[in-house]
Amino acid sequence: MAADTTMDAAAMWAVRLDQTPRDDATQAALDAWLAEDPRRCGALIRAQAAWAALDVVAVPAVIADDAPASPARRRWLVAAGMAAIATAGTAWWLDGDRDEAVATAHGEQRRARLADGSTMLLNTDTRSRIAYTPAHRQVMLDRGEAWFDVAHNRRRPFVVVAGAIRVEAVGTAFAVRRRAGLAEVLVTAGRVRVWSTADPARFLFVDAGRRASVPEQAGVGHAAVTDGGVADALAWRRGEIVLEGMTLGDAAAEFNRYNTRQLAVEAPLAERRIVGWFRTDDVEGFARSAATMTGARIERDGDAIRIVE
Repeated sequence: MAADTTMDAAAMWAVRLDQTPRDDATQAALDAWLAEDPRRCGALIRAQAAWAALDVVAVPAVIADDAPASPARRRWLVAAGMAAIATAGTAWWLDGDRDEAVATAHGEQRRARLADGSTMLLNTDTRSRIAYTPAHRQVMLDRGEAWFDVAHNRRRPFVVVAGAIRVEAVGTAFAVRRRAGLAEVLVTAGRVRVWSTADPARFLFVDAGRRASVPEQAGVGHAAVTDGGVADALAWRRGEIVLEGMTLGDAAAEFNRYNTRQLAVEAPLAERRIVGWFRTDDVEGFARSAATMTGARIERDGDAIRIVE
């Protein structure tokens, strides 16, 4: 099949899947079409992403099943969607057989616009891989932390993979952080479903304003779920760190995530509780405040700062 013909058919499938329920007959027809040529999977993904983008850029064109557009018109729609996303910002056009990596360095944050219209905000020292198929949207969080504002699409679940933990959402905003064998899930809007491959039959639902800490290997049966504190925990999206009763040792570790100038805390002080609001890059200000709150003093050695008794 010629490339233009493949793209035409992919465009029509993208519209059909968006505008009609995917019943058994539709799924069987789609599977048969995809099976005829391995290149069709990538073509459909690109067409679906372009079609989704048309809503974002308000392109005044709709293809109805009972009034199909000409092949030239369908190609224009797909091309327009791709161009619009490329103009708007970062976009990821993914074939079904490969992943696209999105990462940040130490102290860096990055916003990525995904091909389906979702937004991903990566925190410091984070690595993710994105893989879209016609049936699923998947982000593998290899390390670090990311917040997602997920575009609604009931027919293509959006799943974040954090080690053995899976977090699924549709039309939801939430964050996932990997740390010390745990996956921390914080929900800012809607609801997510969480499970572990170690215990796939058990699910946990986390609603907006709640957070869950899930052991990667033990699964959701050993999860700790709490109310509140979500906004403070996600203050990094504004370049801030909010400390509400955090231990001095943990607070220093948070600052070390963002800065090359590293903090160390003498052991007797590490469990002292502190409060405050700081910029993520204000290491000096935090060290001075922490020393005042705990009756400690500061020692400097090159780029290192020690808080000692």
